[in-house]
Amino acid sequence: MNRSKFAIPVVAAIASLYGAGCAEEARVTVKAPPPPEVVVTAAAPRVETVAVVAPPPPKVEVVAVAPVPPKVETVVVEEPAPAEIVVNTKPPVERVEVIPVAPSPQHVWIKGNWHWDGHAWIWHAGRYEVARVGLHWVPAHYIERGNAVVYVGGHWGR
Repeated sequence: MNRSKFAIPVVAAIASLYGAGCAEEARVTVKAPPPPEVVVTAAAPRVETVAVVAPPPPKVEVVAVAPVPPKVETVVVEEPAPAEIVVNTKPPVERVEVIPVAPSPQHVWIKGNWHWDGHAWIWHAGRYEVARVGLHWVPAHYIERGNAVVYVGGHWGR
């Protein structure tokens, strides 16, 4: 339809309403033709299924290996000889002890002795101890020096 053909009747209708002296406002509704319907068709994407086959894992041979024992080094810990203690009185006579059977072949008998505690002589009964590699037990002993007695406690030595 030509624009001018459409516009003239519309303008004429508005003018006639205005010219007629209508007390009310005139409203003219012009309906535009609906927009053309647009149909969009999209093609669905093509999906392909691809099978990926992984190669089989390589054959692994398990070999049992016995653990290597750690290298054991023998460490000899030597105790220093205890300090000499000078005492003005002699220790009592040594007690006779009955030596029991050793708990194992690795045990060593350490005989009892009188020990000076700073005030008096105290008896320490004999006992077994596990032998220390490379050392031997040096028993407690007493050395007389004039009117005094020097007490040296037992210890592990070379």
